[in-house]
Amino acid sequence: MATTGNFALWIRQLASAENPRARLICFPHAGGSANFYFQFARGFSGLEVHGVQYPGRQDRRHEPFRDSIEELADEIGELMGEWKDLPVVLLGNSMGALVAFEVARRMEAMGNPPLSLFACGRVAPTLRKDEQTHLKGKDAFLREMALLGGMGHELLQDEEILDLVLPPMRADYRMAETYCAAPGTQVSVPVHVHLGKTDPKVNEPEAAQWSLSTTGEFTLETHEGGHFFFTENGDRLTEAVSRSVEDALAAKA
Repeated sequence: MATTGNFALWIRQLASAENPRARLICFPHAGGSANFYFQFARGFSGLEVHGVQYPGRQDRRHEPFRDSIEELADEIGELMGEWKDLPVVLLGNSMGALVAFEVARRMEAMGNPPLSLFACGRVAPTLRKDEQTHLKGKDAFLREMALLGGMGHELLQDEEILDLVLPPMRADYRMAETYCAAPGTQVSVPVHVHLGKTDPKVNEPEAAQWSLSTTGEFTLETHEGGHFFFTENGDRLTEAVSRSVEDALAAKA
């Protein structure tokens, strides 16, 4: 159970700002950590940027994995619901997009909705693909990692590192691949979807179905690159997030 007392265990500050206008909360992909967004966070001015640290990895490696996206979102949403001093924007990549969506739902239910949700590199929440990566053997699982490009070739050859990163990756893949929101599950906040043109996990028609997951504004943008396009080509995403914050705050003024 997430509580105020262990807030810092879950939420890691990656970039600060003097007199920030809003907070950007970044949700990692399967097997990822809060620090994955460290360089990305440096591209913002006027925003306080945080990353979510899921259980079962790095300094939380001795904690049990969670069983579902919903369980993970319950704990994070409880923390977000108490954080009301600044407007919040949620951004998730791959599995993180699903967690961010479920957290947005919980924040809305508590009367503290985010300004917007940015979903990258993931099919819509109500669209479940027949994927069983979490059940594959080690070699096949590693081929999937190599295809997505989330880990360098050197890391994929290091058995000691693999012993640390494969368990959380497999647990996260299980959560993501067994998740599917019920038809009609929606948020009311704006949803902005971004994906790489060569992403092997999601194509534009699949990404476009995120439009059914919000009653608010919906946008879809494609970028050069693959599943992790923003690690090398993230300027447009950074600009889109910053612009959405300015527009939302102007609308509230």
